[in-house]
Amino acid sequence: MGTSFMTGARPRGARDCRRASLKILGASRWVLPPLLASLSVAAVAVYHLVVPGPVRAQSGPWSDSLLPRLRAAATMVPGPAPMAVRVMRFGPMSLPESYFLQDGTARTIPATYTVFQLRFADGWIMVDAGMDPEVSGDSSAAYRAAHEVVQRALRGARTIVVTHEHHDHVAGVIRSPALRMIAPKTLLNRAQVRTLQDRPNVPQIRLDSVSAGAYLVVDFDFLLPLTPGVVLVRAPGHTPGSQLVYVRLDSGKEVLLIGDVAWSMAGVEQRRQKPDSISKDIGEDSAAIQAELDWLNRVNSTTSVAIANSHDDRWLKELIRRGALVEGLDLRE
Repeated sequence: MGTSFMTGARPRGARDCRRASLKILGASRWVLPPLLASLSVAAVAVYHLVVPGPVRAQSGPWSDSLLPRLRAAATMVPGPAPMAVRVMRFGPMSLPESYFLQDGTARTIPATYTVFQLRFADGWIMVDAGMDPEVSGDSSAAYRAAHEVVQRALRGARTIVVTHEHHDHVAGVIRSPALRMIAPKTLLNRAQVRTLQDRPNVPQIRLDSVSAGAYLVVDFDFLLPLTPGVVLVRAPGHTPGSQLVYVRLDSGKEVLLIGDVAWSMAGVEQRRQKPDSISKDIGEDSAAIQAELDWLNRVNSTTSVAIANSHDDRWLKELIRRGALVEGLDLRE
C-alpha cells in the first residue's frame, strides 16, 4: 500500500495541433457540465490564441512566457474565480527519501494521498478522485471513512478532472457506486483515456470502449481554459495524460497543482527526478520531466505561485499554514 502511487504506465508523445475540442467519445453532440456552461463553441475556438506553435520538443513550451500565458488564459472564461483551493489528505504513510528522489537518503519522510477541491461560491470542481479500499489495499475504518468523504465530494462536484491516469488519482471516478452520476461530469483528456484502455497501471481501472464513452473527453494540445480562473496544462512525462492545474483565486493568489511531476517538493526545489530505477519501471519520459521540473523550479524561486504536488505531506501542511491551501473539503451546497 505504501508505495502504490509509484506504479505507472509508459507515456506517449504529445500530439501536434492547435485546436481544442470537448466531446464525448462515441457521441455526436456537445455536452458540457454546469460549471462549463459558459464555454461556448466560440470560446473553444479561440483557445489556440494562448497555445504556442507545434510542440516538437518537450522543452519548448516550458519557457518564461508560460506563466503570463497561463494568467491570460485564466481570464478567458468570464465569471467569478474560485474562492479557495482545498485539500483532503488521507492514507498517511512514511517512506524513505530514496523512494522519492534520485540519490535520496534512507531517512523517512511523511507521504499521503490527496484530492483537491476548487471551491466556488456556488459549487466546486474536484481535482483527482482517490481510490477505493480494495484498490488501495487499506481496509481500515479511517481509510473507508475518508473514501466516503471523497465520494460525496465527487457526487456533489460540478466538474471533475484528474492530474493523471494512475489508480490513486482516477479510481474514484472509475469504480464509484455512483458512476452514472459521476462519469458524465468527469473530464479525461484523450491520452488519459488511451492509457486507461490500453495499459492501465493496475487492472482494476481499465476502461473498455463502452465504459470510456460515459466520460467527457477533452482533446487539446497544451492549454485549456476550463472555468474562470482555472486552466489545464498538458504535461506528459510522468504519464501520457499528465496535466497541471493552474488556479488563480478571486483574491489574486495563484496555486499550481502539479500531480506527480515530482513526488516531493525537494524534487522541484533541487530539480531532482525520481530514482532512475523507479522512473524507468513506471515508464516516465525523463527528458520531459526534467523540462517540467526546470520550469517549476523557476516559478517557485521567482514568483509567489504556490506549487502543490500530490504526495509530499510535509509540504502540503506548509502550504496550509501559509494559507495557499485550505485543509479539508467544503461540501455545503
